[in-house]
Amino acid sequence: SARDSATPPTRFGKYLLDRRIAVGGSSQVYLARPAVGSAPAPRLVIKRLLPAVRSDPQSVGTFALEARLHRAARHPNVVEVYEAGSVDGEPYLAMEYVDGIDASRLMRRAQADAAPIPYEVAVYLAREICAALGCVHCAVDDTGRPLAVVHRDVTPSNVYLSEAGDVKLGDFGIARMLSRTSISTDTTALKGKFSYLSPEQVAGEDFDHRADLFSLAVMLSELLINQALFPGAGQLAVLLAIRDCRIHNLRDHAASFPAELRQVLERALERDPSRRYGTAHEFARALEPFENRPRSALRQQLGALVAHARSSLLLGRSDRPGSSAPKLPSRSPISVLSVEDPTQLISVRDRDGRTLGPMPFARVVELIATSRLQPEDEVDLAGDGRYVAVALVPDLERHVPSSTATTNRLQGPGIPDHVADLSRTNMLHVLALLVLRRETGVLFAEREADRFIRKEIYVAQARVVHVDSSEPSELFGEFLVRTGLISRADLDRALAALPRFGGRLGDTLINLNIVDAVQIYRAIRDQGRERIRDLFRWKTGRVSFYRDVAPNRLEFPLDLDLGPLMFAGAEELLSDAEAVAAQSLDRDDLLVGVPELPEALRMTAWPPEVLKVVGAAGEGRPEREVVATLTAARLINVPAAQRAIEVACAAGLLHRMRRPAYP
Repeated sequence: SARDSATPPTRFGKYLLDRRIAVGGSSQVYLARPAVGSAPAPRLVIKRLLPAVRSDPQSVGTFALEARLHRAARHPNVVEVYEAGSVDGEPYLAMEYVDGIDASRLMRRAQADAAPIPYEVAVYLAREICAALGCVHCAVDDTGRPLAVVHRDVTPSNVYLSEAGDVKLGDFGIARMLSRTSISTDTTALKGKFSYLSPEQVAGEDFDHRADLFSLAVMLSELLINQALFPGAGQLAVLLAIRDCRIHNLRDHAASFPAELRQVLERALERDPSRRYGTAHEFARALEPFENRPRSALRQQLGALVAHARSSLLLGRSDRPGSSAPKLPSRSPISVLSVEDPTQLISVRDRDGRTLGPMPFARVVELIATSRLQPEDEVDLAGDGRYVAVALVPDLERHVPSSTATTNRLQGPGIPDHVADLSRTNMLHVLALLVLRRETGVLFAEREADRFIRKEIYVAQARVVHVDSSEPSELFGEFLVRTGLISRADLDRALAALPRFGGRLGDTLINLNIVDAVQIYRAIRDQGRERIRDLFRWKTGRVSFYRDVAPNRLEFPLDLDLGPLMFAGAEELLSDAEAVAAQSLDRDDLLVGVPELPEALRMTAWPPEVLKVVGAAGEGRPEREVVATLTAARLINVPAAQRAIEVACAAGLLHRMRRPAYP
């Protein structure tokens, strides 16, 4: 800022801090110079922890880890750390200063000019980052042991460019070593950068260095098409596009660069990491043919583009053409029949003419979501006695359970394709049937306990895409509070603001900065899993499956494989104590593997535990021996082995042959 630049230099140990140039979530960065002489560089960067986190052991440890990783990854394309020290107990890093801009500024300038970066220059830039990642991923400690580093933040704002054409990867603040025993899944540091996450990072799955290569492929794609690769109406929409690897934007602009280059990027952007390039060197080699000019010329052209973007910044030009200041994103226009005043109490009139309320908007949403209000019931939004049907208010209609549109057909002339009584079978066998038939449709689960409860599980090709529940305790807000992601006060604040964000609780929490988009994304999936897992606890009830029925709306398809859901549910059917007790019995039943698995079973992502018991059984071994072999080799514990056997037998991966009892 102008105020920072006018401030006299501040002495910090053996350095002079000229001005602050950036502030992050836990640190601040200063442009600095040596107080005496010019070593280690005439100009450099000092990175310091913010005062608020200096007493936090985790933040201090992360800072020290960043220094360690920088020291282990010395390369011309990696920002150099000259030293790590402390001044009066305050840790700092003295780092290389790249006199230029970051790649995000270059990309914004290109978008403002409507002039994409020439594809040869974009490829040159990407290959320089590949060189950096090749060093990072192969870094070793002082004893030569591989550190297995994943940068985790390969984004344009962490790629520094100079007017000389230098390309340097920096900021190891959230990098991790896969060899560490404790791996944090916190995404706070990625807030605002989630559009460069890999699908496996978004989903909270295990990931390795190939996630960095995916992020680089996203960045290169955006350099080529001069816009976001994964656009969306909101943050959750972007995360869904990443999860499903929807790269339409890349294909739509295929005419502006060689078709073979698009094919390279499509491989680098595969959903399955095993189908991507295995190393940064391999990715760089695939890109090499598209650097069809001397590297010195490409470096010079990149430097000229950096100088142009930088001069625009220094002159105060906006990144938006025809605009003197950046504009805040606007919210979608509100429907005429929206709840415009979040504090307005709403009266409800049901189909029998009874009036309820007035009540807050959030309470009306709860009644609709749990099927206690129907689309034909009416609401008075303004308190003026004018009632309209719930179905005519988009902010309310969106909460109507998915089955409502098809209820008449299903419960009237509709005949279920499959029915099961949960007092005689369990959900393990019900879900196994959906897997074996690769079903698409809806499974209704209903029971009468203290009150009537109904759940709806929608599947597409035996993958769960949506789960509804009439149980109030299973509302999304209650789930977030129960799992500790938000507090009750947070939920109350979000519910009060719900109408401002179209009645979407997830979007409301994100916009109020209570949680970030990745946390909401994962919570929605976790809630779907929990709703299904709860069904394994049902000892009574009825399930009915209707083929080829889809939800009437699907804003967030879950895309959950039934195999892991069956294994998780088996924990409800067989406790640890019951599993150990079963193993202590004389379990001589023969477990026999299926000679040739049906395609439906091969397409299912079975948990490792299930695959282990199937492999151990082979062509036929006693159950007791299968469990003993796996547990002796410490490949699995007894409870997990017993549950895996139950899942494998229910799904038809194994056949259990009862041994006859001889006198």
